[in-house]
Amino acid sequence: MTSDENNVAIAEPESLRPLRDMILLLPHINARAVGKEYVLDWESAEPDLVRQIGRNAEITMRTVNRGLAAIGRLMVNISPEMALGEIPADTIEAIGWLISETSDAGATAHAIYASCQRYTADYSPPAPKHFPTTKP
Repeated sequence: MTSDENNVAIAEPESLRPLRDMILLLPHINARAVGKEYVLDWESAEPDLVRQIGRNAEITMRTVNRGLAAIGRLMVNISPEMALGEIPADTIEAIGWLISETSDAGATAHAIYASCQRYTADYSPPAPKHFPTTKP
């Protein structure tokens, strides 16, 4: 927590880079075979770690949704330039690929968040632990 000029406590976000942190925390979770697939073994993981990954996934999902909405608004505003060919087609294609990949990241973050919520719904520690991210 930090304070503003009126000495009022301001909550800091748990992570300034939630997608990066989520990705770097995931190696701490074991995978187990279920039939022919492998799934993340949330049950055997440290609850504080699962909670931290879930929180990062939630923030990532929200950030992706807001960012894609902002890109959509920008594209609406530049549609006249697009119609006149003032914006190269490869730029529009690159934006399309960015939207596609970012949407997939948001959907994956949602799945991770839901799994984390399922395994930590009744977990209420007195003082949660913080797990450092792994080095890439």
